[in-house]
Amino acid sequence: MAPRLPTTVDFPSGTVVSINPPPAGTYLTHVILLLHGLGDTIKPFSTLASRLNLPRAAIIALQAPNPLPLDLDGFHWGDDIVFTKDPTTASGPSDDDEFLSPDAEFSKSRKFLGDIIQQVLEKKCGFTASMNVIVWGYGQGAMAALDIATCRMNLCAVISVGGWLPSCIRARDIIDLPRSTSVLLCGGDTKSNITDERVKQAEEIYNECRRIKLPMKGDHMPRNNDEMAPILRFLLRILVPDELEKQGYT
Repeated sequence: MAPRLPTTVDFPSGTVVSINPPPAGTYLTHVILLLHGLGDTIKPFSTLASRLNLPRAAIIALQAPNPLPLDLDGFHWGDDIVFTKDPTTASGPSDDDEFLSPDAEFSKSRKFLGDIIQQVLEKKCGFTASMNVIVWGYGQGAMAALDIATCRMNLCAVISVGGWLPSCIRARDIIDLPRSTSVLLCGGDTKSNITDERVKQAEEIYNECRRIKLPMKGDHMPRNNDEMAPILRFLLRILVPDELEKQGYT
């Protein structure tokens, strides 16, 4: 049976979500979950979801379930907030000498995302995680995506922009090596947190792991066609391989 487009009532009560169907004239085969970074909200990723217009894919932006404490705006994916004195690996608000670190533990988001994938996307809507579910995350959202794909379930693919394997993951947490999820690690061509060591760690876990250096300083979400193009090519190879083959772009 073909998968169906999720609706907001399919999701657990309290889930902040935006849902965008595939463009008219294409049938639905995949779902792409967008996960924002530390201290952000669903809003910018909802805008991205409405603009992607990818064939055969529903684009769903999710807001992290945990609000930042101390009346700080935004939400986070970690079990708790973690501070660092190293601004080069930080994201989110700072307090002069300390910065919010994206590298937290992710057991809560692992359950949150796992339940959405299994109970909503698979059970209610007919998708298969390892074949049809792609998670695209930024910063801490990317780390949450890598965490669930490493420790709970195989996904079709993970796109990580500026995120790496969380340091809390231990060998005993990793299941079924090598993992079959296709992983794309993206960072800037200068001043990136996606270091050679972090790429090597992912390559040791995933059967297919590619690194792309985007034409940007540091790690941020793509802002123009040149920065977005490598990610879109990766997605189109998954979504419409038959069309690319006809055009000679395999």
